[in-house]
Parts: sequence; structure tokens; C-alpha cells
Amino acid sequence: MKKWTVVLMYSTLFGVTYIYRHELAVWSQESPPVWMLFALSTLLALFPVMPYKIVIAAAGYVMGTWIGGTVIMFGSTLAGAIVYWAAAIFRNSASGWLTRFKQVERLAEYAANRPFRTIVICRLIPVVPQTAVNIYAGVTGMSFIPFIVGSLVGKMPAVFIYAYVGSAAEEQPVTAAAIAIAYFVILFMGLWGYKKLRGHRSLR
Repeated sequence: MKKWTVVLMYSTLFGVTYIYRHELAVWSQESPPVWMLFALSTLLALFPVMPYKIVIAAAGYVMGTWIGGTVIMFGSTLAGAIVYWAAAIFRNSASGWLTRFKQVERLAEYAANRPFRTIVICRLIPVVPQTAVNIYAGVTGMSFIPFIVGSLVGKMPAVFIYAYVGSAAEEQPVTAAAIAIAYFVILFMGLWGYKKLRGHRSLR
């Protein structure tokens, strides 16, 4: 997937969140309990029937940046843990399903000695299929603690940025959009620099 395609896709998601801000306002007035949002965030991470960034933005709109972001972060991490253990138990079937994701195959050379760093980087990169990362960790027997802690650390920037975008979508749409765009520009510049650095080292 091209980088500009990713930027366009997430810009569209922001637009959809802004368009449906009134519908979200109606839901927020009903004061949904935290446990319901937690269960919903876990369920939608397990069965992604809609882009998860919309779920994060909606949670931020309903419960604010910090509460909504925290609930989403732990709900999605719980979903990742469930997939991890399912992949570890049903290893043969999961391994066959994993072969369709070429990006994940490249993790092998890094994950063996740097599981925590590998998971953090995978969570930061929006084009890496997160379900495939969860399955890969379970299939390969990656230690559970580095997997979970790396997932929390890697998810944190994007989750709270999108939660803020959702919380500010109605009153400060320009500011929210600017922050989302700035995040992706910084992220892609960092990835570009990292690739250049690795390429330079490989020539030595």
C-alpha cells in the first residue's frame, strides 16, 4: 500500500467521523458505561467490521481523550492477547493463515532477539496488519510479557491522538485534523529515516 494511499484513507476516516458527529453526540448523551465501551472495543478489535480508527475517535468523542483512549487501548490489547493465545493453541491452522502476509514474514530476523522492539515498531506502523502480528507472536512462541508491553507502548501514540481527534472533532475540527496530519507526517519521516539508516549500515 502506497504511503499517500494511507494518508488519504485516514483523512477520509477523519472526515467520516466529523460528518457523523451529531449521531455520536446522541449516543454520548446516553452516557454509556465504561465496561460497555471496553467490551465493544475488544469485540470490534477481534471482528473488525469497521476501521478501528473510527472506533477510537468515537470513544474519544464520547468519553474524552484520556478515558476513551485508555479504555480503547486496553480493550484492543485484550483482543490481541486473545488472538495470541488462540494462535499458540491452534498453531498449525494459524501458520497456514499467516503465509498470506508477506510483511509479517520479514519480522523473523528482528523478532528473535528483539521481541519488545519488534512489537513496538509493528504497532506504530499503520500499514502492518495488526491481527497478523498477534498471530505471528503466538505461532512463533514469542514471550507474552514483551508482546503485551510492546503492544501497549506501540499503540499509545496513535490511540491517544485519534481519541483527541474524536474529542475535538466538533468544536475544533481544523486543530484535530492538523494534529492527525502532523502525526502521520512525523511517523512517515521517522520510518523513511529508519529505512535509510538500515540501508546505509547494510552497505558497510
